[in-house]
Amino acid sequence: MIKHLYIKNFVLIDELNLDFESGFSAFTGETGAGKSILIDALSLLSSERASASFVMKGKDKAVIEGTFDLSGNPHAAKVLQEAGLDLNEETTFTREISASGKSVIRIDRRIATLSLMKDCLRYEIDIHGQRDNQYLLSTANHIRLLDEYISAGELTNKMHEAFRRYDSLRKEKEKALTETYNENDLEYFRYQVSEIEEADLKEGEDEELAEKEKNFKAMQNSFSKVSQFFALYDESVSDGLYQMNRIVSTLPEDDQITQVQTAVNDAYYAVADAAERLHQIYDDVEMSEEEINRMEERLFTIQKLKRKYGRTIPEIMERRDELLNRIEAIENRQSYIDRISRKVNQAFQEFTDAAVEVSKIRHDKSAELDDKVRQSLLDLKLEHARFHTSVTEGEPSVNGIDKVEFMISMNPGEELKPLSKTASGGELSRLMLGLKEIFSRLQGIQTVIFDEIDTGVSGPVASAIGRKMKQLSASCQVFSVTHLAQVASFADQNYLVSKSVQDDVTRTEVHQMNRDEIITQLALIASGVLTESSLQAAKELYGRNHG
Repeated sequence: MIKHLYIKNFVLIDELNLDFESGFSAFTGETGAGKSILIDALSLLSSERASASFVMKGKDKAVIEGTFDLSGNPHAAKVLQEAGLDLNEETTFTREISASGKSVIRIDRRIATLSLMKDCLRYEIDIHGQRDNQYLLSTANHIRLLDEYISAGELTNKMHEAFRRYDSLRKEKEKALTETYNENDLEYFRYQVSEIEEADLKEGEDEELAEKEKNFKAMQNSFSKVSQFFALYDESVSDGLYQMNRIVSTLPEDDQITQVQTAVNDAYYAVADAAERLHQIYDDVEMSEEEINRMEERLFTIQKLKRKYGRTIPEIMERRDELLNRIEAIENRQSYIDRISRKVNQAFQEFTDAAVEVSKIRHDKSAELDDKVRQSLLDLKLEHARFHTSVTEGEPSVNGIDKVEFMISMNPGEELKPLSKTASGGELSRLMLGLKEIFSRLQGIQTVIFDEIDTGVSGPVASAIGRKMKQLSASCQVFSVTHLAQVASFADQNYLVSKSVQDDVTRTEVHQMNRDEIITQLALIASGVLTESSLQAAKELYGRNHG
């Protein structure tokens, strides 16, 4: 959910700081006050296209900054981790738009790409307006939405993996059937396999040799200093320390002399031990010229194979296996095709078995989904609406063997039609609201924003819309730009959007209203005037929806 929004020099907004809570937030104000500017700002955080027209006249840049709690968004956490970013208690997304139209993206103050921000917030913000082409209207999404509802994740994933395996084998077979090779191709493939196998590669040996070479070169650079050390030790220090230790050991003993004898003796043996240890270290890394040549030749061979066949030893071996398959496909063409055909048939059967199971669950559960949607539409006073999830036979694909499409009829006696080709205006908006009550939770969407979807409705329908938004806010954060008192009266938080003119410059301002301000605003948008009766009606309306 979004916790804080900061806007500066954006269209008519000079500077704005807004804190948000969970639940349902309503934005009201006079027509033209700038309510949609807030939606535009949030759209830019959702990676909508930016333009210089968003920058306030006379300013160098506009800034939109949203601070989100992503703790309930596992997709965002995964995307941030893969990008090398930490998921903190709060994550701030910033978009700066210059007067030239260029855009800069930051995530927690670090420069990022627009695509990364879009991916992070994919399931964070869903903005719905009357003219938007919503994801619910796209037939291509319907099968995925149904699968999210049926919650057969493990079986569905098994089906996806089975199809990908089948599709890969099918393409391999098609390639074997269409490709032609001559004797020169066969000879070249054999040469490549021989080159790889003769190298007798061992996984990890390249890293081991590289580390050995690195250590040897480091030691080699210090050989001259070590030689000076041993020359000095052998010529002067060793014998001198020995004589000093022998002489001091013959002194008459008392407590103080004993301490001196012990210290000299310890020093003598400590230096001798250190010299011996240094000898061992350099003896271990010392290599003959023959060994050095062997090491460098081996590294050269491995690097040559990497340039030709793969970046790593496992990739080189995978390339060898691929070449062996190609050789077999040429030498034993029919046998190879027969074998790959059996693999294709087996993979397709495994896919079909999983797809049939998923299809059965889809058919069984689709009626349950239809009932839930119908009840949601009834709540929104769409009594005559009929919703049906059509599950029919489709071409085998990664999504199974079904074709899924949401169908709708809005009026009595009207045939069911594809969702994408029916309903308009207020009906479409109410329909989308009813669907989102179900699918937003399944999608894991954290914040749903409605931009004046209540246009053209009033009375009980308006109250039904407000009540449904309130219900939706139990599972996600809900924002609604509205001009209806019935809708705003259900909100947990109410914000007033207003504009003012100073020195011939128009500015938009937003502030969160207290209870008395809410009552006053409800009275104004309900009746257009402030009277004792309009205030009393607004107070009763607000009280009914807040206990």
